[in-house]
Amino acid sequence: MNVRTLICLALPALLLLVGAGPSFAQGTSGAASLNITPGARADAMGRANVALCNDATANWWNPAALGQVDQRIFSLMHTQLVPGLADDVYYEYLGYAQHMEGWGGVGASLIFLTYGKSIATDANGRELGTFSSYEFSPSVSLGTQIAKGLSAGVSLKYVYVSLAPADIMRLVSEGEDTAAGTGDTFGADLGLLYDLSELVPGFPLPGLGIDFPPPTRIGLNIQNLGPNISFISEDESDPIGRNMKLGIGIRPYDSESIRFLAEADINKSLIYADEEPIYNAGCELSFGNYASARFGYIYDKAGDIRDPTFGLGGQIGGLSIDYASVPQARDLPERVTKLSITYRF
Repeated sequence: MNVRTLICLALPALLLLVGAGPSFAQGTSGAASLNITPGARADAMGRANVALCNDATANWWNPAALGQVDQRIFSLMHTQLVPGLADDVYYEYLGYAQHMEGWGGVGASLIFLTYGKSIATDANGRELGTFSSYEFSPSVSLGTQIAKGLSAGVSLKYVYVSLAPADIMRLVSEGEDTAAGTGDTFGADLGLLYDLSELVPGFPLPGLGIDFPPPTRIGLNIQNLGPNISFISEDESDPIGRNMKLGIGIRPYDSESIRFLAEADINKSLIYADEEPIYNAGCELSFGNYASARFGYIYDKAGDIRDPTFGLGGQIGGLSIDYASVPQARDLPERVTKLSITYRF
């Protein structure tokens, strides 16, 4: 078995088929963890969140949103990515954001993805041992207001991928001098967020309790700009998941007892120009500061995902717990459950 075959085994093909993130079902890219969407709230809303993100997942969704953070916020998410197929493939997200006087908002996050354990074999099928494959990516982010209603932001990240350790690689290659199945790179996200209500303030419609036009935001995030990642040589490198998100979000009704908002996004790969965009849309209905119901839809023709999403959220004081159910590709009918916790203080 050669090195490339081993790497292919360490990255199970089934994981590239699930709807775990906006680019998974499209062309293969290195560092798949960068493409998985954090935050059960966003997932329940069809993964439409680039304009209305309001917690510490903004480090990933749109760092420009940090420019409007006025609290300290922790966000944590855990999910088993391929239930029914593998019980040791997990994704974890830990994020933090806070307001910084004179700067806007700053944040940091850590992404960890484990592919679980795999068995290494030689050319004769003899087992050589087991190994674990994983990825992690820490990042720092800054968002600030640059004009009335307009914020800009940037996230800088480091990416490390371990497909197989050096001792396993030596065994598989039968002692040949070869690079380990690990790679690293760096990347950047560039975001913009424009609040149209700063330009066109709404006025109340008599008897309806709503403003017209409703508060509206437009978000843009160019993700994962950076060098390719290589595991053997620079000639065999893979691009990280460069992607563009563009979305519009509205809050047509917002009172002390009921709040309703909705968003629609479009995702376009910046690696594979011939791939069709992914369309995401969702809404949220909140009752006071206690409970929320969320619904959405994902249309990903290339990834064979054209299904609804849904979820619930509950809040006690500054603590929020959110749940989401999202689809996989249609040949993997079991849905993925995502849970996240947000704490504001």
